[in-house]
Amino acid sequence: MSMLDNEQFDLACRRTSTTTFREIFHAHSQMEVTYIHDGYGQLITEGQAFPLKPGTLIIFRPFQLHQVQIQVTDDHPFVRSVLMFDLDLLKETWRYFTATHQFVQEFLGQPSPIAPFILPSSSMLVQFMEQFAQIHLNGLHGEGEEEAARLFLLNLLVQIQYIWEEDKHALSQSVRPTFNSLLHPHAEAIMKWIEEHYHEPFQLKDLAAELHMSLYHLSHVFKKATGTTIVAYTQATRIRHACVLLARNSYSVPEIGHRVGMSTPSYFCKVFRSVTGTTPHQYRLNVQGRA
Repeated sequence: MSMLDNEQFDLACRRTSTTTFREIFHAHSQMEVTYIHDGYGQLITEGQAFPLKPGTLIIFRPFQLHQVQIQVTDDHPFVRSVLMFDLDLLKETWRYFTATHQFVQEFLGQPSPIAPFILPSSSMLVQFMEQFAQIHLNGLHGEGEEEAARLFLLNLLVQIQYIWEEDKHALSQSVRPTFNSLLHPHAEAIMKWIEEHYHEPFQLKDLAAELHMSLYHLSHVFKKATGTTIVAYTQATRIRHACVLLARNSYSVPEIGHRVGMSTPSYFCKVFRSVTGTTPHQYRLNVQGRA
């Protein structure tokens, strides 16, 4: 009898935060769909920043590096519904749903972050998530639970495809709302440089020289804009790329460390564990379903 675990499928509706916080930059192997019912904040992902407000729908692809910063008040706590799921749940169904599979492949292959969408809370997608959360909460077990989750996800992906196609049409007609960057331009430049050079060992002085900034100004601007240090962001970027390689290639752990700019295997394993909570080897086993 098959049982779902939270790594495969996890849906929590109207999760509420009443204190201001900044997440650390992180990535995960699951796809994430988050809808904001109330509250305001900022999303930073892949070197770009987007405002968050009620009605925002965010979709994170597997291994997409991101950070959410939220601001709360007595009138506006941060309330969101969050779905995280492993796309491998659907691998046995793709042959029957080829159009949906093709959309998912196209969606995952987009070269830049997917900008958030704006949806009313009355939209079919939001209502569907909340309705299924009640069914899931009230208890489906074994094979029935997994089958229901698959049907839910296929339906949800069809709705996401519709939203995405409508958004592309709006963009072509120049009617999609634009998002002005909220990040300091130097912080954006730092993120872009790290993304281009993460596979090389480098020191902060190399980055500062490239961007014609002092070390102090470089570090100060980045910390103020993101709430984290350049070193921590660089480590998160490298580990995100390492996770992709561990999941999709058969390279050895030392080779992967070298490919993400960390040529000492012991240091790579130490940083990987500090960021993910597990070793590279165990992560590979988990994500490939052999644990």
